[in-house]
Amino acid sequence: MSFNFGAVLAVFLAGSAAPGDSGSATPAAIQALSPVIAPAAVKALIATSAKFVLVDVRQPEEFAAGHIDGAVLMPLGTIETAYRSLPKDTKLVVYCRSGHRSAKAVAFLVAHGYRHAVSLDGGFTAWSALPL
Repeated sequence: MSFNFGAVLAVFLAGSAAPGDSGSATPAAIQALSPVIAPAAVKALIATSAKFVLVDVRQPEEFAAGHIDGAVLMPLGTIETAYRSLPKDTKLVVYCRSGHRSAKAVAFLVAHGYRHAVSLDGGFTAWSALPL
């Protein structure tokens, strides 16, 4: 997987919304440039007991309604202060409902040295559509 870190950072910094803003206007460029992982690939990681951290950036009520087992809740609005608790040397799979908020979170994490952060493509909605 490759992406242009400088472009991600530039798009993130140029956006008018901070990571915690709840505005619905996520620049499409951030989502397009954020590294992603397919839901089936995450399922495979879980099956192989690979070392990674699932980070759910949705709101607590969304998390309570359903989440991926083992996920850590870190709402997007808290990421600017809470991200330091995440390991930098481990793959981070970040997800939200559809992939917009997780793309913002991944752009922020990458800009702060988290080279192994990826966004779950399609978010929890795509995850939930996977066959059991």
